[in-house]
Amino acid sequence: MREVKRIEIVIDKPHEPKVRAALADLGVPGLTIMDVVAGYGDRGSREGGELSDALMNRYLLTTCEPGQVAAVAAKLEPLLRKYGGLVLISDAQIIRNA
Repeated sequence: MREVKRIEIVIDKPHEPKVRAALADLGVPGLTIMDVVAGYGDRGSREGGELSDALMNRYLLTTCEPGQVAAVAAKLEPLLRKYGGLVLISDAQIIRNA
């Protein structure tokens, strides 16, 4: 096991490619994407069955090295300000050779 930072992102589906590109630019090693997540927040309620992709959320899960977390946060913050969403960063341990 080794220490990593766990990054959880909820973003409107149309903006997910921008988040993926930002993470790829930083060399974040992989990404898990869960489609059509429901919830509510400052931009209203998302039930997951909207008629348009523009109103659907996606959940992205990834990890990065502890030394990368400041760069990841700096790269994602402008996207959140522009498009909304949520990013949670927490400590985690990963069981995998890398």
